Amino acid sequence: MSRTAADLRSDPATRLAEVARRRPEWQGWIGLLNVARQAMGGVWSVAVTPAQTPPSGSRREPLLHNRTLRVDAGRAQALIQKLGLGLSRPDSLALMSAAVTSNAQVIHLLATQHDVDPAALDSLAHMAALPLLQSSRQQLESILPHHWPESYCPICAAWPVLAERRGLDRSRRLRCGRCAADWEVEWLCCIYCGERDHRQLGSLAPDESGELLKVETCETCDGYLKSVASLQGFPPLELLLQDLETVELDLVALERGYHRPQALAFPLALQLTDDAAGAGL
Repeated sequence: MSRTAADLRSDPATRLAEVARRRPEWQGWIGLLNVARQAMGGVWSVAVTPAQTPPSGSRREPLLHNRTLRVDAGRAQALIQKLGLGLSRPDSLALMSAAVTSNAQVIHLLATQHDVDPAALDSLAHMAALPLLQSSRQQLESILPHHWPESYCPICAAWPVLAERRGLDRSRRLRCGRCAADWEVEWLCCIYCGERDHRQLGSLAPDESGELLKVETCETCDGYLKSVASLQGFPPLELLLQDLETVELDLVALERGYHRPQALAFPLALQLTDDAAGAGL
């Protein structure tokens, strides 16, 4: 599982093809990621309106909470069609909105209406939402708080896909696998339950990876998080590739009884409306 500089410089399509060769059972999912990768390379026109209500003060609200995103529904529809499903413009926006807010009920309803497997539609929806979320992050980065103490994403409320031990000082940076946001948190603290007792915090590491790759674990909540050493922050696509290429770490953690939460950490409220002026695919 060890990574070299040559690995990191190689073409993303080549790396995805190599993963597909090693894991033929993932061919379908990797095909979806390839389509999303191409869409992420374009410029999505997404208008992010101001929040509809003031912050409640009870919990720190991610920046997308209570906002409306104006999106070209035709473009969303075209992307979903490339991903393998023909939907109307309204259903395309409904699916993207459900993916962003992790609304399983809407995804299941759309799956029933279009006679597709709910799990397959959930994967497709996740990929369709990536360009939208990353465009939103680019627009909102300038108003990110200087200090975000929460473990969930300050933009879209997702749990981090991995932690980066970045630079020579090895700061601990959490990374969102959806919008690619990047925020620093303290060491020796479980991001899920807040445990700070070092006796309850541990790690798993493949013998061949040294300090490059490891899994942070917590015995209090049985949570885990992959951790990768890097000199600089990973760009969005590289972040997704890192997650995909280190899936063996997930398997080791799961086999030992650790887990990661699947739902969003914050009940995100969001609306998508049609803005036909958006750029085409």
